[in-house]
Amino acid sequence: MDNRALRDRAEEVFQFALGCTMNRPKLQNLYRKIDQCYQQLDLPMRVAIVGMIKAGKSTMMNALLGEKIVATGTVEATFNVNWLKYGESKSLLVHYKNGSPPEPKSFEELEDLTLRAEANSDSFNYLLSIKYIELSYPNPILKKFNLIDTPGLASAYEADSENTKNFLQLHGQELTQATQEEASNADAVIYLFAKSFSESSQNTMAEFQGAAFGQATPINAIGVLTKVDDYWSDGEEPILKGREITERLQSEHLRGALYTTLPVCGLLAFGAQTLTPEEFDTLMQLAALPESRLRSLVKNATRLREREYPKEPEIPPADKRKLVLDRLGQYGIWLAANLIRSGTREKELLARKLFQRSGASELLDLIKSHFGNRAFLIKLSVALQQIKAACFMEKQRLEGADFQMVADIAGEFERLEVEEQGFQQLAVLHSYYQGELGFNKDEVRQLQAVTGENGTSLKARLELGENATDAEMTHVAQQRVQSWRQRANDYMSADSQTIEAATVIAHSYEQILYQIAQQEDSYA
Repeated sequence: MDNRALRDRAEEVFQFALGCTMNRPKLQNLYRKIDQCYQQLDLPMRVAIVGMIKAGKSTMMNALLGEKIVATGTVEATFNVNWLKYGESKSLLVHYKNGSPPEPKSFEELEDLTLRAEANSDSFNYLLSIKYIELSYPNPILKKFNLIDTPGLASAYEADSENTKNFLQLHGQELTQATQEEASNADAVIYLFAKSFSESSQNTMAEFQGAAFGQATPINAIGVLTKVDDYWSDGEEPILKGREITERLQSEHLRGALYTTLPVCGLLAFGAQTLTPEEFDTLMQLAALPESRLRSLVKNATRLREREYPKEPEIPPADKRKLVLDRLGQYGIWLAANLIRSGTREKELLARKLFQRSGASELLDLIKSHFGNRAFLIKLSVALQQIKAACFMEKQRLEGADFQMVADIAGEFERLEVEEQGFQQLAVLHSYYQGELGFNKDEVRQLQAVTGENGTSLKARLELGENATDAEMTHVAQQRVQSWRQRANDYMSADSQTIEAATVIAHSYEQILYQIAQQEDSYA
């Protein structure tokens, strides 16, 4: 897709719509909505982290960021929405439900503003008054993505204590509503599952379908099975157990709803990136134990955390073991010890390997490629859906010239969506994710590449390296045009939907050929 051409066309339509509504008193609500959508196009992509209460959302958020920013812990419910944006320095702004002006707070107050505190009714009532908390933080990931940490979706069977059940009866719907609103307004969603393999798939789908995702499709929604660390007792590699579960969920229940679902050891991912030198020294001591002794020690979390071993001085004291257990979990300690035994004896290298083995590295790469490479198109798609809905609502109350003006504006945005090749490519992608196209493995790979999965440059879309020449690019593009044209003319063995999709892809490669020719002309 040619982002420059798409941006220019979108700019024309937005300027037309803003000009038409700016000085019309009855269209001021529509003007503000269009302007809001227009401004969002140049801002980082909004990615909401959504899941059941206690699904490990905050831990996953910190794992992606590589440091502890949002509060985590044993409190049963994170109460408020945290909206993380990039800033050169740390700052915190509290937005209120009653429309009061946003209030700056100290960044150090974040945990108190986020986690519910029932011991003090005044504090709890204050938490209830907060709409969301805006955080500015100098983390490089936030330059590309705004991350939205949501309170979570309430569910009775997730409540593992009487305290939590009582809390959810009073405030569960409010938490769910806030989470749903953030999910439906976001450009993309990461949906977290944190359930055992034995629980029914019916409950899984009830969670997802009940979340009211406004714009969520496989193009802008990824699933994550969290807390995979807990599967360690079932085998040496919990990520493999997690992969079995995610493949089943994706193939049997979530295909057509999510792009894919990945398993992630959230605690391991977060702990690897925040490992301290003292904790590394403790891991070195544990790694020096005989393998059978370490296994028996790590298998029992209570014993690992609390018991002293005065007759075995080679075992670190309980207070130090507790620190690494809280940091990495049982599986993380076992994996770290094995990596140290195999020669990984530097803290930074160990941290990188642990993060890689956690599955979070794969997730982070996927977010950057699947979301980031299509960021403008996804944001524009979300904006068009919101404007379309706003125009529909406005037409219900208007008549005469104002009604016609709104109809004209809606028509321009609709033409933009229908005529632009990028949206046609998204439609083909969506059909593929719904299982509606008869493409083979090579065709699927080319479809994903040409629509930006590997990057938006011409070379990336042609699956070529950075050193590829214009002649090589032209050769590959010509081959792809020819093969996809043949596919589009295969009326005997392909269905009409596959033929139509192949025609779109052939045209995409034709556009690439045109852009290569333009590049060559600019050199002359």
